[in-house]
Amino acid sequence: MKTIVIILAFFTITATNAQSSYEKGMIKAFELWGNKNPDEAINLFERIAKAEKENWLPYYYAAQVHIITTFSIKDAEVIESRLKKAQDYLNEAKIYTSNNAEILIMEALLNTAYVAYNPAVYGMTLSAKVEQLYQKAKVLEPKNPRATLYHAEWKMGGAKFFGKDPKAFCPEIEKAILYFENESHDIPFYPKWGKDQVKRVQENCKG
Repeated sequence: MKTIVIILAFFTITATNAQSSYEKGMIKAFELWGNKNPDEAINLFERIAKAEKENWLPYYYAAQVHIITTFSIKDAEVIESRLKKAQDYLNEAKIYTSNNAEILIMEALLNTAYVAYNPAVYGMTLSAKVEQLYQKAKVLEPKNPRATLYHAEWKMGGAKFFGKDPKAFCPEIEKAILYFENESHDIPFYPKWGKDQVKRVQENCKG
């Protein structure tokens, strides 16, 4: 299967004078990531997670940075190390949240990263797991835009690999657009990334 390049948008958060130390730390971590300092961002997310306790979000983002970073790395040993650490962070996150669609989506992306960098080794063993994770996420949150968009991209990649038309999954992208437009969360730093990737995924619908 061809390498699937996933580039995620970074959060833009308006600073206020009434920020807590948690908010300031999270904003700083996102800034570090946005300024191409992924390891510093990961370390800060981890420190925040240990200080906050019972908050799954810092662990989630530490995992995400590791996962996204692997898509621009060629060294197999480094990729394996980062993905293992990402899974460890997601395991920590799951201690503090259950039946969480966002965690399942991130695990699907983690396994996609394995398949992308070494399809000969991981394609057969992890493809079914990726599909299962997206399906579970969509059962929990049928209108989750990230589950809808990235599941569609995953299925498009599979269609291309088997010589089928990826455009069969284009209606799912239209659904994702609608879900992004209607997405709203009250929890600070709750995942809301992915909307900026719609056009990239839609490239599969041309021709």
